[in-house]
Amino acid sequence: MARRTQSRFIFEVVENSRIFRHQFFVNGSRRAECNTCENHVPVSEPYNHHWRNDIKNQKSYYIQMGLPEKQILKTIEDQAIEEFILCDGSIAARTNDFLLDAGMDAVPQLLRFLSFGTEKLEATVGFYVDVKKERMYYESSPINIENHLDIGEAVDMIFSMLLEKISNYVLLHHRVPLEACVIRRMKVTVKRFCHSPKANSFSVSKIPLQYRVKNAAECFESANNKSSVELAKLAETYLNQKDQGRPIPATLKVNLYIFRVCNTSKELYAVPYLLHGEDVENTPTFIIQTDVVGGFQGLLEIQNIRKFLREDTKDRRH
Repeated sequence: MARRTQSRFIFEVVENSRIFRHQFFVNGSRRAECNTCENHVPVSEPYNHHWRNDIKNQKSYYIQMGLPEKQILKTIEDQAIEEFILCDGSIAARTNDFLLDAGMDAVPQLLRFLSFGTEKLEATVGFYVDVKKERMYYESSPINIENHLDIGEAVDMIFSMLLEKISNYVLLHHRVPLEACVIRRMKVTVKRFCHSPKANSFSVSKIPLQYRVKNAAECFESANNKSSVELAKLAETYLNQKDQGRPIPATLKVNLYIFRVCNTSKELYAVPYLLHGEDVENTPTFIIQTDVVGGFQGLLEIQNIRKFLREDTKDRRH
């Protein structure tokens, strides 16, 4: 029988505490609890208090962009640098470890860093392959990344397609398996498409592909419901303020959600940020969009919250 993995994200009230849990299931049986996602807050506190210490506790997917990082990025922009080389500096070849480290860590980190201040990235990855004393170079097709939360999945796809391409070639032309190849060097080519200087102080990007394909959300600016647009703009004035001490008043009947990424499984999921309406079918509901450093970008209206949150076989799962 095929092994079917599944995650569940639940809130549980125990006495005066509300507990958020991420549970792993295999073939319908619970196997483990995710320690990195679990957290407790008093039941009277809003849902966003579950996530407000993510950065301090190093549970956040966001990156830090201090002055040194911004200076490096400015140099990259000024010199129009688009090609980046990653090398395995170990004495003995360790192709599997090199590809794993690059695919899980180095390349996604590079792309997240380069995505700061952009509308999208166009990324291409190339592997330098040694097989039977011959050096070959294989390159992926360019892929557009329009949301920083899609970076991990995009890198997975690029690496998988490249390795399949290499495997087929060396098996056909050299009569050896992929394991006979040595890869110690790769090139990452990135074209950055920056926000227009004339754009608003924040602009709503496309939601992650995993949720885009559900067809359950739209930019509120294109929504037909005028009251929803007005509510969204009012909510944005609170979310975009410099002083985060002013909570959204309870009289503003909106439900807000935000994206999170599990540090352990790298799964992307949406969680409540603020719930002011018990009638989930009729309460205007929005997903909060943030950039790669956690800066507020705007709201997208969720037309069907049940469909939006429903697990799908295409959802990212590692």
